[in-house]
Amino acid sequence: MRDLARRAAQAGTALLLAAGALTLTGGSAQAATYDGADPAATSCGGTTSTVQSASVNDPYFGTHVGTIELRYNSGCRTAWARITLDGAQSNCGNASAGKACAQAKVVRNSDGRQYSCTVSVGSSSCYTRMVNDAGVSSYAEGFVDVAGGIRYVRTGSY
Repeated sequence: MRDLARRAAQAGTALLLAAGALTLTGGSAQAATYDGADPAATSCGGTTSTVQSASVNDPYFGTHVGTIELRYNSGCRTAWARITLDGAQSNCGNASAGKACAQAKVVRNSDGRQYSCTVSVGSSSCYTRMVNDAGVSSYAEGFVDVAGGIRYVRTGSY
């Protein structure tokens, strides 16, 4: 009987230690499962906010044409990029005319993992898939083909 009680105590201790380990690493382990996930299809809780941004300007006309953002969710501990143009993308993707479609990309600094998106004709924005940002930093970059040429922008890291 004493042997049975000892085994039960050992099993209980092992379960408590395992649960404690999951609690301590849960944020990072959970975030890793979101690498490549669609932010709109993920319910993470926490708050989502723009933590870094940069303006895209057309030097030819001297006008603002869009914004690149680094988005962050504190519940998932993930980051992604979003580009928003001031108007709908018109005639992009025409290789003979040299017109490129506007794009955004999120890049994780620690290993270079990245995801990108392209603004399609008739749309004014796109967002990338997410990267795990727990304990590391990431940045967003993108470009827009404007009258003054292709304008590249990059946010700071967060």
